[in-house]
Amino acid sequence: MYTINRREFIKLSLSLPLLGALVSCSIPGSREECLTWTSIDVCGDKMQGDSHLISKHGKHYLIDGGHPAMTQNYFLPYLRKKKITHLDAVMINHPHSDHYGGIKALFTNGIKVDRLYMNMPTREQMKAEWWGGKYEDLLEIRKLAAKNGTPISPIRQGDRFVFDEESSMEVLYVYDGYHTPVGRTDINDMSAITLIRDGKNRFLLTGDLNKDLGAWLALHGKNLKADVVKMPHHGTESLAPDSFFEMVDPRDIIVTAPQKLWCAKRSKRIRDLAATQHYGVYVNGIQGSITVTSCGKEYRITTEKSAKVHCPSDREKRS
Repeated sequence: MYTINRREFIKLSLSLPLLGALVSCSIPGSREECLTWTSIDVCGDKMQGDSHLISKHGKHYLIDGGHPAMTQNYFLPYLRKKKITHLDAVMINHPHSDHYGGIKALFTNGIKVDRLYMNMPTREQMKAEWWGGKYEDLLEIRKLAAKNGTPISPIRQGDRFVFDEESSMEVLYVYDGYHTPVGRTDINDMSAITLIRDGKNRFLLTGDLNKDLGAWLALHGKNLKADVVKMPHHGTESLAPDSFFEMVDPRDIIVTAPQKLWCAKRSKRIRDLAATQHYGVYVNGIQGSITVTSCGKEYRITTEKSAKVHCPSDREKRS
């Protein structure tokens, strides 16, 4: 394990369905139970994908399960290593296979799920984005959930999941792809924009938020300031514009991509922005699983591997 201690930051609190895992906090001077958010490495050296485990008080909340190609060698082994046999809730952030791909395996591998949150697209939406997944996959997930006695709920703006009076998660924004402030969008903009709060610390999960809706949120969004942000769209175009990140004003960013994709031309805008704004940058495909540990006043980021995030061919900007 490799650790980088980070600064203190901004206070807030919320309410949500209880979840999280008991962790002993090693941030100096703290005796509190800590919240952890792990961006599970479901990327390796070849695949983009999201999977996030948020834990406190012995309960666990999972957002996404990565691409199906990464389930057996990355997603399930991580859950087994952490002895996760029960999830208080699971969310499919939006219906693309690099987000929902591992969810079926939860039900076929004996992991109990108390509730599944997901928004179904229309057949038309999935057919138009045939490369992103299959409508039948989502129907199969729903059938497996029903077979295992797991109730399914839609994801709604304002949904809250409470760990305790200091720690919670809230869905700030979610749209159906038809009724949005910017008109019809693709499936990426069905992403649930979710804020984790733990004492003074704030962490933002953005799904695959794209340019038009991201630009609208940069102007009109509320409560989006965060210390750590999960980069939308795996750091590639056409993710939210720079103005969105300037408004969020993070200290650190997490990128759910393999090294090749992070270092590609498609990710250059965010690499340049990170260099200019002096973000701490963490990339799953380079550093493995990335864990943010928060004890309310401070947070630290721990990486599975010690590899440095660097693209040799990229001329990074420095101010």
